[in-house]
Amino acid sequence: MCRTYAFCMKTMKSLLAVTCLSLFIAGCATTFKPWQLSEIQEGMTREQVVGTLGEPDSSVNKDGAEYLYYSYSEDLSPATAAGYGQDNMDRKAEMLSQSLTTTKYEVVLMDGKLVNYKELKD
Repeated sequence: MCRTYAFCMKTMKSLLAVTCLSLFIAGCATTFKPWQLSEIQEGMTREQVVGTLGEPDSSVNKDGAEYLYYSYSEDLSPATAAGYGQDNMDRKAEMLSQSLTTTKYEVVLMDGKLVNYKELKD
């Protein structure tokens, strides 16, 4: 049982902030890793590609080809938010979101076989 109302509210806010931050970080997690691209080869089937890289974020069929899109998010400065007190969780979450970078990749299949893949530039 909480001793004072103010203590309870402070504790609840801290727990809520930590939970939100954890969900934010978990939501950015990805199973795709760019270095897995070295494991795929021209001529592999869609099933083999997906078995190696995982399910794509999205896919599009156009001009007789299927395009699989993957993305990889990385925290470039994980120590940036260190040193901030528990009262400053909003600032910590903001700093973490600003330090994330996302790279997108395109995998091209023709007739169900891998023909090409590349990193997409902005």
